[in-house]
Amino acid sequence: MTSDDNRTEIRNLVLNRDAEGLALRLPKLTDAERATVAAGLPGLLAELRESLLPATTVDGDAFDWSADDPVTGRSEVLMMVGAATIPGPAGVVTWLMKRDLNPRWTGAPSPHRLVKAVSGRPVAWRADLAVRLARRIRRPDDRIVPLALELLRDGEATPPDHEPLVAAWLSAVGVAKDPLTPHLLPRIFEAAGAGRALVNETLTPKPSRWLALAARTLPREQIITGCVSRFLLGGDAQDLRFFVRLHTLVAPTREESAGRLRDYLRLLPAAPGPVAELAWRQVRQARLDPADVAEAIEAMTFRQEAKLAVKGLTWLDRDLATTPERVADHVTALTNAYAHTSHEVRDRAVTLTLKHADHLTDPAPILEAAELLPPASARQLFERFTEGWTSDFTPGRLPEATTPGPFPTSGLESGPPEEIGWIDVEAWLAAVTGEAHTNPDSLRETLARRFGEHLRPVLYDAPTWQSPRDWCTALARELVDPGEDPGPPMSRPPRQRPSRKTISEEQRADAEQAFPGLSGDLGQALYDGMVNVAATAFQLFPGLRTVVPLHEMPDYVQEEILRTIDVQTDPYDPKARPAPAPWNRLPHLRECARPHAFLLSRLDELLRAAKAGALPPVLLATPTRADGHLDPEILLNRLAVCAESGCEPLPLDLEQALLRLPPNPAPDLAERAKGIGSAAAAVVARWFGRGAPPPPEVELTWTLDLGSRVVPYDDHVLDQRGIANVSWQPVEPTGLAHLDALLTAPGMRPFRRVSRHFWPGMTPHHRELAAAHLAIGLIDRFDPPDIAIDDLRNLTLAEGASGPATALVLAYFLTVEGDDAVPPLLQLAAKGALPAAETGRLLGLFGRRTRYEVDPALPSLELAAKQGAHAEVWTILRHFLAVFLPREGERAQRLHTDAVVLATDIATWADARGEIPEVAAHTKKRGSTSLIRVCRSLHQFLTREA
Repeated sequence: MTSDDNRTEIRNLVLNRDAEGLALRLPKLTDAERATVAAGLPGLLAELRESLLPATTVDGDAFDWSADDPVTGRSEVLMMVGAATIPGPAGVVTWLMKRDLNPRWTGAPSPHRLVKAVSGRPVAWRADLAVRLARRIRRPDDRIVPLALELLRDGEATPPDHEPLVAAWLSAVGVAKDPLTPHLLPRIFEAAGAGRALVNETLTPKPSRWLALAARTLPREQIITGCVSRFLLGGDAQDLRFFVRLHTLVAPTREESAGRLRDYLRLLPAAPGPVAELAWRQVRQARLDPADVAEAIEAMTFRQEAKLAVKGLTWLDRDLATTPERVADHVTALTNAYAHTSHEVRDRAVTLTLKHADHLTDPAPILEAAELLPPASARQLFERFTEGWTSDFTPGRLPEATTPGPFPTSGLESGPPEEIGWIDVEAWLAAVTGEAHTNPDSLRETLARRFGEHLRPVLYDAPTWQSPRDWCTALARELVDPGEDPGPPMSRPPRQRPSRKTISEEQRADAEQAFPGLSGDLGQALYDGMVNVAATAFQLFPGLRTVVPLHEMPDYVQEEILRTIDVQTDPYDPKARPAPAPWNRLPHLRECARPHAFLLSRLDELLRAAKAGALPPVLLATPTRADGHLDPEILLNRLAVCAESGCEPLPLDLEQALLRLPPNPAPDLAERAKGIGSAAAAVVARWFGRGAPPPPEVELTWTLDLGSRVVPYDDHVLDQRGIANVSWQPVEPTGLAHLDALLTAPGMRPFRRVSRHFWPGMTPHHRELAAAHLAIGLIDRFDPPDIAIDDLRNLTLAEGASGPATALVLAYFLTVEGDDAVPPLLQLAAKGALPAAETGRLLGLFGRRTRYEVDPALPSLELAAKQGAHAEVWTILRHFLAVFLPREGERAQRLHTDAVVLATDIATWADARGEIPEVAAHTKKRGSTSLIRVCRSLHQFLTREA
């Protein structure tokens, strides 16, 4: 058979993917035949890359989509041919590692067929190939791993010193009487990744494969030394789990561990928990001198695991039972325990300190570290070691309630569009309204400078205006250039388009380029539609002309746009365009929170008055105090000004003014308002006579979100998908439509509430009303609505009663903002308006029914107590514990214990008395868990004799 015949035969076997045929044929090639076939490999690979030859698969997978690729589908047979024919081992490794032959998404080639293919090569050659290929392993899941391992076994080669090879061998399918075991098994103690590969090895019910093999094969001394050295190298618990179990399996005796005690001591403070516990067992059974005992106990109390720290303290107690004079050697261990997160560890450390206090000659380190303990525990140490020490703690005094200053008077150079805080907007509206009557020319000049023409496209092309900034901008532009607003896009009258011209060749070419697969009339129709959409956009949104250069568009597009609009006409000139249809830029009010809808409607009213040239000389609702309060005397003066000018105030401006009046007006105000004689003054007189409406009686009901439906919350079920529904009964109607809507709860959750920072200033004497609107949707199945800590701060500036809605907002921010919620809490407490009991109850429900964790609230409550609100914080915690403590059948958590410890400290500061039934129930339980112990301490304090 000629060389060409051999090459053709091998080529046909490759094209037909006949791996079995190649495995039989390749070992029989002579050196000359191998050279001929190897010389043709590059050409064959290039031919396959350039072709899409259909081939009949042999031993193929009908569902392997990679078979359609002429190279990927033949990767195994190509690897076999290259390995069997390329002269040198280095060249074979390069061929086997080619990216074309090793796609990640296909399975590994059969190692047995590849080994059979190279079986005609010398043994030394195969061993060299095996070592070189093994060095190329990087991960246990590399495609070459099975082949490299099989070559190493077949060639009886010594595996190279390559750490990834060890992990790959451990992760691969096992082989009975594996010749690689004597070489690779001893390396598991140094190889990176070996522990992770053996992480699932178990000791029970009997040692699994690798544990049993290592214990049976390796000498005990090698295992113990290897495990300890592996522990000292470090790693996480998963990396070291196998070695911990192997060390446990061999169970070193006291004599075997004696020479490694220093290593075990080094492992105690910082090794992963299972390793530290193993080291503790070895140290505990050894004979140690006092210095080593102190070092070991100190390391154990330094650890964060409560179980290990308790073991260290137990060891300390036993050591001091025979030699109490050595307590000074263990002061560091005790002070470490004072800072531990576990109540049990801290309590044991304090008990041990007091037990051996007589032998402590220098209590300074103890007293310094006692500051880390809860006050109730620290008190015992200070009383024992400090002569004349008293446990009286004097919390700070509540800060003075903030007194709002006078409402600022703003010039036209400040406020919108830069500043849109509610005070800035109200002051700016008052200044604009006044200047419009007294100095309109100067007003127009100032507004034109601050509200330039560049704002018009974005402003007027918007179908609705959501923000107060937009309405203020529209008012300013109306006063600068009356009538320039062309109305929303949908209200602008359509223009009649002239008949279109014939389609040009350029337009046909562009259509074919835009829709290459749709030639003919269909593609042209789609392209014409795109041009028509562009032309319509220019008609509806005149602002596009200022940002889109028409001259850069194709001529036929420019003609289409010019036929639709008249670019010579100024779209903002009322004389050059048709008048728009009646328009309304208010968003859909059902989507808006009631205060937001009220504010936007008031701004809409003011803009329409400006368009009609009917702005009043003064706005009634401008506050006289920075919290939104309106002095009744000032309101009467403004009513008189309007009456003298013959101009009736705007209705919504009047309703906003009524909301800002104090709830209990002087008796003579009603008669004085009647004397003004205007219709608005008569409404004010009736308001003075009847008084402000009562605050809403907010009711919170809880439901449970089950995904497909919402059901009433079952208090016996612990589920964190609770929803807090806010509602209140309607108050007696005032006869003022918008005001009555504001006082009524919405029927559905509103999504538009961007003006929420206005709300407390809109209802300065109705805090609970503003809080109720803020609280709607706060705890819901969706993400919380837009709300920030500044909204809580603004809420505290308002006056009036506080109830469940205020408590809900405060509880929410205590959980998500922590200490930032303390100043508002102190302000409410200083005003005597803190709903403490309801806040505590809701915090407890947050912990049981919602995804919000109450952990951040506890240190914040402690901070508030230290700053003077200790009585109020005690009320919060008392009601919090009644709801939050675990019930029968529920598991106690660390947070429960922390809450009771904090409550004990605050109860001491507040000199509280009176049993809490839920706390008392835990004192009657058997056992001595951390929670039971602290509950007994709190209960004993609350039920002490007077």
